[in-house]
Amino acid sequence: MLTKRVLGRGMGAAAAVVVAGVVGGAGGTSWARDPFNSPVSDEIFYHFMPIAWRDSNNDASRFGDFQGMTDSLDYLQSLGVTAVWMNPIFPSAAYHGYQHGAGDQIDPDFGTQQQFLAFVAAAKARGIKVYLDFVVYGISQNSVWFQSAFGNPASQYDSWLAFENQSNTQFLGSSYNSWNGATVGFIHWDLRNAAVRSMVTSWALKWLDPDNNPATDDGIAGYRFDHCWVTYPNGPSGWGYNLSSFWTPFFAALRAAKPDVFNFGEQADWGSFGGEFLSQFDAMFTKPFEFAARDALAFEYAQPLYDRMDTTISSAVAAGRGTFLTVIGDHDVDRLASAIGSFNTLTPDRAHAAAAVLMLQPFAPVMYYGDELGMLGFRQEYGSDDSDIPRREPFKWNRVAGAPMSNYYVVNPESYNGRFSRDNDGRSVEEQQGVTQSVLETYRRLIALRKAQPALRRGDYRPARSTNGSVWSFVRRHEPQGGAAETLLVAVNLSGFLSSASVDLRGFTLPGGTSAVTDVVSGSAAATLTEANRAGYPVTMGAYGFRVLRLADVAPVPPPVSLVSGRAIPANYGAAGLLATQNTPTTFGNNSNELNQLYARRDRNGLRIGLTGNLNTDGTGLVVLVDGRPGGQSVLNLADQNPPPAGLPALTGTRFDEGFEPETMLFINAFGSSIYVDQLELSGGGSFKTYRGRGTVNTGSGILQGGENFEGVQVALDNTNTAGVTSSSAANAATATTGAEIYLPNEALGLPSPACAEVRIAAFICGTNGIVSSQWLPGSGGAAQNLGFAPDLRTVPGTQHAAGPTAAECVPSTCPDLSGDGTVNFTDVTGVLQAWGAQYPASTGPGDVDADGSVSFTDITQVLRFWGAMCGG
Repeated sequence: MLTKRVLGRGMGAAAAVVVAGVVGGAGGTSWARDPFNSPVSDEIFYHFMPIAWRDSNNDASRFGDFQGMTDSLDYLQSLGVTAVWMNPIFPSAAYHGYQHGAGDQIDPDFGTQQQFLAFVAAAKARGIKVYLDFVVYGISQNSVWFQSAFGNPASQYDSWLAFENQSNTQFLGSSYNSWNGATVGFIHWDLRNAAVRSMVTSWALKWLDPDNNPATDDGIAGYRFDHCWVTYPNGPSGWGYNLSSFWTPFFAALRAAKPDVFNFGEQADWGSFGGEFLSQFDAMFTKPFEFAARDALAFEYAQPLYDRMDTTISSAVAAGRGTFLTVIGDHDVDRLASAIGSFNTLTPDRAHAAAAVLMLQPFAPVMYYGDELGMLGFRQEYGSDDSDIPRREPFKWNRVAGAPMSNYYVVNPESYNGRFSRDNDGRSVEEQQGVTQSVLETYRRLIALRKAQPALRRGDYRPARSTNGSVWSFVRRHEPQGGAAETLLVAVNLSGFLSSASVDLRGFTLPGGTSAVTDVVSGSAAATLTEANRAGYPVTMGAYGFRVLRLADVAPVPPPVSLVSGRAIPANYGAAGLLATQNTPTTFGNNSNELNQLYARRDRNGLRIGLTGNLNTDGTGLVVLVDGRPGGQSVLNLADQNPPPAGLPALTGTRFDEGFEPETMLFINAFGSSIYVDQLELSGGGSFKTYRGRGTVNTGSGILQGGENFEGVQVALDNTNTAGVTSSSAANAATATTGAEIYLPNEALGLPSPACAEVRIAAFICGTNGIVSSQWLPGSGGAAQNLGFAPDLRTVPGTQHAAGPTAAECVPSTCPDLSGDGTVNFTDVTGVLQAWGAQYPASTGPGDVDADGSVSFTDITQVLRFWGAMCGG
């Protein structure tokens, strides 16, 4: 429940790129290898709070109850819902069900266990799966465990709970007033205790198999887990609440009992994309995308959708298993309609665009109860737990409040008197059911559309940018095994105006020269896709509308081949490619930020650089500098640059040692599972930055997506290195084998092909504040201390750059140095021109570079190919 929002680096403008849907990797169920093409991709999830959902008996409290859940199944089924997730149903003094008691008991306010299981059975009969919310990391203070052990170290439960002093009076937990004035107290378990883990696991197993027989068909489908951590940051060893120590054995036990159990979680850090959990969890929420979607809808600007969906998919690809569930509204944030401004009389229809964003994006969608009606609600500051009730008001079944609507919040005068829901406000099932233009019917149509089109459920996602900044456009393509491929172009208009957009479909070829295009919703023909309009296919949409178009005969452009992997770097470059070895311990953390060895290799068309080591995924920067032609900087001048990336301008003033004036700079940093690459052109007048794109950590691929990268720069980062430099020694620098690997085409370096002039290279790691670490290659040869802000490398021992290798075409034996001055240059061109047209039967005449017996255009070409080559005299 307590979370923070910390988002990573934003991405710049991007060309159309392909984000593949199929990934490799081990572990998990068979479908989990593909984040889209899986059974869960077919689901439409619906989340409700039991107390606020539906009351069945019109009793005094009018709390939602289990029979009300059963009574709601007609509505859920007609909406198209296939899975429901509800807040905890266990005993709790909190209206929302968190901070609950024993997980094998039922809150009597909702009914009996028999009534709950009857709901599960009735839902299953309609093809609707049931998932329970479960808090595994702690227990209510109203429980026997806390009551026995608080202030009593002699209690048998002394070691079960997260007490922080010997008298058991201080503990990890919380206490606050709930909506009805009751005190809600909570304490964390000490999950290092095997007895606690066993008990919590037994609670989860109960609801998977309530009758405890070999079959599990009477149980729920799985769980949603609250406030999840990979490594819990508090207490000794995180009180055992870690991915390796708790979640791994916990899920193993659940899968042993029910192999098809599906477990998904809410990452405690809302800035996390969630991929780090997918080694064990079957799915996580798209929390960063949630906030991006709300911003995009509110400001009618599509860029955040491109950015966050791209990075979310990257996180899934990097994980190699599992998937995501997409949320754009939930019980912990302001109501979607309120957040995006659809309550405003000027923009009432934004909720329709929100429905299209949720239902047409690639991951299984999760609807928050009432969002399909455009219900409203902002958090209010009431000074207690009831401050969030406006985000969680009773579901509006009726035009006028009354049974079967819950009335739970009447207990709290502040939230009830300030309620957002009002009679006859147009935001109820009764008022919207069957009304064609209502938000409810828009959701119903979109859900039916998603369910009818395999490409919308299981197709991969390929951004196809448009010229209209208010349009989110992309392609969903599904290639079923043994079946015909289906390709759909999706466009969502985030603006309140009729929008025309030109969509870039250059990511596809037209095998037949043209492609018929059909509107999937209306069945009518749209403009034919041709070679002439492929770069700007016209799509028109109404205000806050959408289009789904079937492309009949298209094929994806084959993805580029990755030339770098970040793996086996020493073996790939060989001893001849080794330019420098680190001689200074790291100041930025063992096996997290280090540069061990620098390798380089040149081929006809470019330069490859290998750097063994690791780069922390917290925005820390890896800087690579290349001096291959005149006109660079001897002192960095980046004052004209603005973040992102962080730390770049602070490098201004860094002075290089004599003979090193780089004109090319790569700034590489990583957040989560993504790496971001900026290239800077350095000159005496300043610097010019180009965002080259984003890659994915640990996939062995250097392909960058989403940037301006027509030259084909590639960067791969493998962060699995566990050898080499430590914070105390650089003695084992040569033992590292993985790290960062870069391919810089000659064109990106401003060089001809082949490029034969000498290239000089340096690399270093810097912090997000611009401080330069001890990790500079060639090594600085000193103690483990940072080089500081804007260091002067002339004062550092040794030469802080290394000379790169020569391309095979440029070796002296093949070098057309006709004048014998050691370099192929204008003098050699002149020599060919002076002998132009001469015939040499013996093929040995001056100017006959290709030895074909005559001096001709091919000889000029040969000289130009080797222009700048160093031939050794």
